[in-house]
Amino acid sequence: MTENITGRTSSIKPVCKIPQRPPVFYATDKERFTILCPQMSPIHFSLLQNSFAEEGYHLDVLPEVDRDCVEEGLRYVNNDACYPAIVVVGQLIQALKSGRYHPDRTALLISQTCGGCRSTNYQAFLKIAVQKAGFLNTPIIPFNINLSSGRNSEGIQMTLPMIKKLIRIFLFGDLLMRLSNHCRPYETLPGSTETMLNTWMDYLKTGITQEKRFDITQHAAKIVKAFESLPLTGENSKPKVGVVGEVLLKYHQGANNHLVSIIEQEGGEAVVPDILDFALYCLTGDRFKTVFTRVPFFTRLRSAFLVRLLEYYRGKIRKVLKNSHRFVPSEHINHLAKQAKSVLSTCNQTGEGWLLTADMVEFMETGVPNVICVQPFGCLPNHITGKGVIKELKRRYRNVNITPIDFDPGTTEVNQLNRIKLMMAVANKNRLTAFPDGHG
Repeated sequence: MTENITGRTSSIKPVCKIPQRPPVFYATDKERFTILCPQMSPIHFSLLQNSFAEEGYHLDVLPEVDRDCVEEGLRYVNNDACYPAIVVVGQLIQALKSGRYHPDRTALLISQTCGGCRSTNYQAFLKIAVQKAGFLNTPIIPFNINLSSGRNSEGIQMTLPMIKKLIRIFLFGDLLMRLSNHCRPYETLPGSTETMLNTWMDYLKTGITQEKRFDITQHAAKIVKAFESLPLTGENSKPKVGVVGEVLLKYHQGANNHLVSIIEQEGGEAVVPDILDFALYCLTGDRFKTVFTRVPFFTRLRSAFLVRLLEYYRGKIRKVLKNSHRFVPSEHINHLAKQAKSVLSTCNQTGEGWLLTADMVEFMETGVPNVICVQPFGCLPNHITGKGVIKELKRRYRNVNITPIDFDPGTTEVNQLNRIKLMMAVANKNRLTAFPDGHG
């Protein structure tokens, strides 16, 4: 019996629905669970499965996103949420509903950067979506570095051998992406670049996981030499178009409506920054935060060590590319930070933050004046460090041709395609003006 505001008693008891605690994935569960991983970059993520399998995990990287995935995401994520969140949640829920996986023996792997942007909210979005869809026994695994070796530790145990494999995967994924994007627009034999790419991806799937002494320099030299042997016609005669912006839209072909392919169809060469740059940007941020906030000493020490480690390994590939007559190496993360500092503060660390500006400045400095900035509709960080610096870049550099393109469930592909066509028309006109013979 309860008493209402009039003083009368009522037989209706208040109902308080206690939210169900989602199940937890423990180290001992890896043998009986299939882990679903959302797609982000086909080259990099296709190399992940073998590495996880070597550690006893049954990882299944989901294929590309289609329109049905977006519609599925809209059923469980509010329409005003970030577009990448809708894409990822929709892809995972669609996979659970497909019947290919037993929901009680399936776990969902999701990224979490603990920053002030979408990646921090992924787990919360997904937890609500899984419960609404009725998959109450499906655990969610936030991807982070868990070095605990206890049997009852939660999440995925990142052993040192596994961390080494992940570093190699992203090093060589970035390398293959860089080489294939340069060769594909000029290939003499149609499809030869894709054949070469698939050949080396198959080789790396076993080499990275099975070779105990994996020589990065030796393997990088073999791959670069193989791509240098591809016959190309009219190399460097097309306008180069840099792709910057939100990290998932930048690399996910399904989410960005196959942007790289469209650039190539419109007569351009796509230049996409390394995925490893984003990881290094996140780690380098701790150093810049110390100017205005108190960052624990151990956190700064750990981040500095990881930056030096990753750049040490990437330096080996950079050295191979510097000796190449066809390809351009990536830049050190400190160089990118210096480029960004000339335009804005490196304390812009929400979302892609200062890295977005750094990528655009680097493109301008290396002869890539055409840039497509992909961003979720209403993305505040992208509006500040993307759209917000366009005026300054146009003041500093000649023939700057930057086009921001919004991505949203309601955005039509025709509108995006028309904007890309207009940008490519300007890019071709500027190139013909600067290089009448078509080269340069």
